[in-house]
Amino acid sequence: MRKILFLMLSALLPICASAVSLTHVSVHDPSVVWDPASQTYYIFGSHRDHAKSTDMMNWTKITVPWATATSNDADPNIAFTTPEVTKIKKGGTEYDFTFDAIKWSARGGAQGQTKYDVTGNQWAPDVIYNKVMNKWCMYLSVNGDNWYSSIILLTSDNIEGPYRYQAPVVISGFHVGDAKAYKDTDLEIVIGTQDALPDRYAKKATLNERGNWGEFWPNNIDPCVFYDEEGKLWMSYGSWSGGIWMLELDENTGLRDYDVNYELTGSGQSITVDPYFGKKIAGGYYVSGEASYIEHIGDYYFLFMSYGGLAAGGNANDYNNGGYQMRVFRSDKPDGPYKDMDGNDAVYNSYQLNFGPNANTNRGINIFGAYKDWGNQAKGNNGERSQGHNSIIAAEDGRTYLVYHTRFQNRQESHEVRVHQVFMSKNGWLVAAPFEYTGEQVTSADIATTQQIANDQIPGDYKLLIHKYKLDHTKKEAVSPVDIQLNADGTISGSQAGTWKTEDGTSYVIIKLGSTTYYGVFVEQTLEPTDDKAVAFTAVTKNGQTIWGYQTTAATGIEQIVNRKSVNSKYHDLLGRPVTEPQRKGIYIQNGKKVVIK
Repeated sequence: MRKILFLMLSALLPICASAVSLTHVSVHDPSVVWDPASQTYYIFGSHRDHAKSTDMMNWTKITVPWATATSNDADPNIAFTTPEVTKIKKGGTEYDFTFDAIKWSARGGAQGQTKYDVTGNQWAPDVIYNKVMNKWCMYLSVNGDNWYSSIILLTSDNIEGPYRYQAPVVISGFHVGDAKAYKDTDLEIVIGTQDALPDRYAKKATLNERGNWGEFWPNNIDPCVFYDEEGKLWMSYGSWSGGIWMLELDENTGLRDYDVNYELTGSGQSITVDPYFGKKIAGGYYVSGEASYIEHIGDYYFLFMSYGGLAAGGNANDYNNGGYQMRVFRSDKPDGPYKDMDGNDAVYNSYQLNFGPNANTNRGINIFGAYKDWGNQAKGNNGERSQGHNSIIAAEDGRTYLVYHTRFQNRQESHEVRVHQVFMSKNGWLVAAPFEYTGEQVTSADIATTQQIANDQIPGDYKLLIHKYKLDHTKKEAVSPVDIQLNADGTISGSQAGTWKTEDGTSYVIIKLGSTTYYGVFVEQTLEPTDDKAVAFTAVTKNGQTIWGYQTTAATGIEQIVNRKSVNSKYHDLLGRPVTEPQRKGIYIQNGKKVVIK
């Protein structure tokens, strides 16, 4: 019978699926943007690594040049020295202001170099189309040691450049060791003429030692620029140090809005609003957290951050061994407050260790973290770890994509970009699909209004991945899946015991494992790098922990049908999934024979 069944169906469904077409690229700190004119997605990353794609699956590297008055392909050490905008207006008064971003960053010591070279210090650009300026605007971090950093604006008529330096947006590093350094910035334009650097900026900080500048104030890197639902333009920025801050931008110039005043709120390390830096929305006290990214999805603004260090791990002496983990907060206002599902604020009011095995707080939704032995794609050296510095886009096609760079279990510090589709759960939080995006058509709207997976197709054997906080990245810890069964009676058995229940007419699911309840969705996924399909779920609990699962008994084709004696079903579809009664026309298997339902 088994041989007969195989021969009968071989013309209908291949047992060995062909590979999905995916072309990965290495782009550090990828920021995604859509160009409607070319119908193309772009990702811009640190160190001038950029790429583009028309399908979010196959990426091609591109080079984006810098422009000056005399060149359309300028060296960055020249391109960021002479701004095009040299006059700033505030309150009707015009000020002369010229800022050399290279000269400023070189004050910091050039990371031990005798001569500052910006080549490796062009960090985390974010690109957006300014509808008033009719320009593509790139917000770029020009990094320097000891917080001598700036975020500068460059513009172009073409998304692929060349981009020309306009002016700085915000500057950090007003150190007492260089007492008059602030005179070279726009600080006095913002807060008025000062006889000396205000004590709140200079307090105990010196040029060559950390002091407490970083505990109070941000390192001005990692910009994220976005329009809110009212059409206002905002920029979040910062990294570790004094936290993540927010400024309102002037859409007419693309620079900070100098007419927006921020009233000093709080004192010492507890300052939450500063006249120069704006409003603090996350972090502080040198708590880990960087790479803020904000996107309005559904009814909320979602804030993504990366906690921990960016390295792959494995070196106990490397502070970076926190291993990136993406955390999520949300707010109904663009400038916060941002809170997680449990009501924890993204802003800290004291130092806390928020990553690694000794963390004393689990703050922010852990959308996923390091994992291995998952499906067909995360085997051996391809197990993902240290995922982070993500961007997210609510795309024109109705789908939402999470774009991030990841390192791998046994591939040292090499990294590549990955894209996962993201869905809105019933309780208004985002959950990421368990596998890479491979062209699936379902949207969050589809999830809320249609049942993508029939109830009789859900029971079966599953792999379950429980993403955990407090991973030990010094030991390259990564979570591995366990075996469970989703039973037809709504129970869960195997390595975990519990229940599952779908919501009629939707693809929402509530999963209980022990005393923990998870809210999520059922979707069909492709087990990249093959074309094999599987029923999958993704869900999150109230304390921010995420779970993934996929069905294994239906993932390897017709061969599975004859081996699934535990499933009491009259029919099976061509993927081997049990069907109580066919709900639509097509070809089914009944008692080892092909049946055509008309």
